[in-house]
Amino acid sequence: MADVVATSFGVLNYSGMLFNKGNTRTPLSSIISGRAKTTNHVEFVTGQEYTSGGGEQPEISETASLTAPDASVVTREQKTNVTQIFMEAVGVSYAKQSNMGTLSGINIANQQANPIKELDFQVAAKIQKINRDIEYTFINGVYQKATKDSEANKTRGLVPAVTSNTKAMGSKPLGLWDIADMVKKIYGANAPTDGLVLWCDAVTLFQINADAVQNGLTVVPADRTINGIALSSVVTPIGKVYLYLGEFLPAGTALLLNLSVLAPVYQPVPGKGNFFLEQLAKTGAGEKYQLFGQIGLDHGPEWYHGKFTGIAQSFTKPEYSRSVFIAGGNLTTTAAASEGGNG
Repeated sequence: MADVVATSFGVLNYSGMLFNKGNTRTPLSSIISGRAKTTNHVEFVTGQEYTSGGGEQPEISETASLTAPDASVVTREQKTNVTQIFMEAVGVSYAKQSNMGTLSGINIANQQANPIKELDFQVAAKIQKINRDIEYTFINGVYQKATKDSEANKTRGLVPAVTSNTKAMGSKPLGLWDIADMVKKIYGANAPTDGLVLWCDAVTLFQINADAVQNGLTVVPADRTINGIALSSVVTPIGKVYLYLGEFLPAGTALLLNLSVLAPVYQPVPGKGNFFLEQLAKTGAGEKYQLFGQIGLDHGPEWYHGKFTGIAQSFTKPEYSRSVFIAGGNLTTTAAASEGGNG
């Protein structure tokens, strides 16, 4: 495909504040960014797994104890994922760069173009696109390890990764007992259950709030903050679970995540770093730059997480709504009637 370069008539100059109509939210990438790792190999380790056994009463007589038992070993299995390339390019003609004072649209005297530098704007917009591509991949990425240069490495995302602790909802709304049952599954898989976060879409979040109201429970907003991301929480019969509105989840799918084992893994280029901008060779009266980076997801043991599928895509509004306000350290609960019906 031929290059599309920013030119004077191809990308017009305007004055006024810039507003992005695209979605730039990347909550998963943001919340795990503080645990970033680096690798110098396209394939990296997400952990080793083993089973220690135990959980039964030995029956060893004194006579038998005089003879050493037969030796046995505990074997280990290594789990891995891969990094993959994210790459974009931008180009701006010399004429466009020197023509930023020519404005289109409605203007007032002494106004100037916004952005002032076309290249800076184009690069920033491409960075936003790459960030969203990474967010999508961390959720939905389909694993592929290249065996030749013409094949792409593709990192495994969370939805394909989680296979042990799953629950098919059969087009039913997700409720607190369903979440508690998933916590029970994770506990039964011998994984920790402290600090689990339900990553879900807006409809599922409404369903959980409605179920909480109908059962006299309360979803507490902003109960915990990680890397600037405020998480709500709800107490289930088996412990507290945090809630957050995620991005790019397939319809009817929600994830119960152990954030402590999630991390982005960067594969920097020596002398350049990772996700860097560099100018490419000139071929005419303009400049072309590329953005390049390699990153993968360390999802930890997949059995540390849970996955719901087939969740209903609608919800029923509760008969009453409840809100929690925290002021001066005091917890105040209010109740107000609301209209019933389907949403």
